[in-house]
Amino acid sequence: MLQGLKARTGRENQVYDKGYTRKVAGCVPINKKTGKILLITRRKQEGWVLPKGGWENDESEEEAALRETYEEAGAIGRIVFSIGIWKHPVTNKGLPKAEFRFFEMEVEKLEERWPEMNERDRQWFSYDDALKALTKPFMREVVEQCSLAPFDNNDNIITSFDNININHRTEKVYS
Repeated sequence: MLQGLKARTGRENQVYDKGYTRKVAGCVPINKKTGKILLITRRKQEGWVLPKGGWENDESEEEAALRETYEEAGAIGRIVFSIGIWKHPVTNKGLPKAEFRFFEMEVEKLEERWPEMNERDRQWFSYDDALKALTKPFMREVVEQCSLAPFDNNDNIITSFDNININHRTEKVYS
């Protein structure tokens, strides 16, 4: 249950693959009625990101994604589908530093108070503006896979801008 105003901290309960790759879960929080995406500010640097954080050993990936979205954005909702998994740059041992699984979440409620409200701002963006605002290139790729992405007649995603330099160091591995 997502209650309380205290965020989980520390990494002692987080899930790692093969002891090295940190498992991270996050959401693309959407409002289907308005066609908007909820983004949050980063804590230590400027810029907008999707809510995400470490998957812990007492919860499923879906529960981790919902918890992180509540803690960081104060959003409560339901997961609609899994968007996919992206692997982050490799360590000196040749393993990814982190593996991110993102889910689409339909937001049902925005809390007035939430655990990280004094550390982050949140804001609704149109699909196009969210793509422009996101500071992490792989998160743009995640958003391009959500249900708000425009498609052409051949089911190809239409990107409304071509001037963003996509950094392909983070690789989508599977849905």
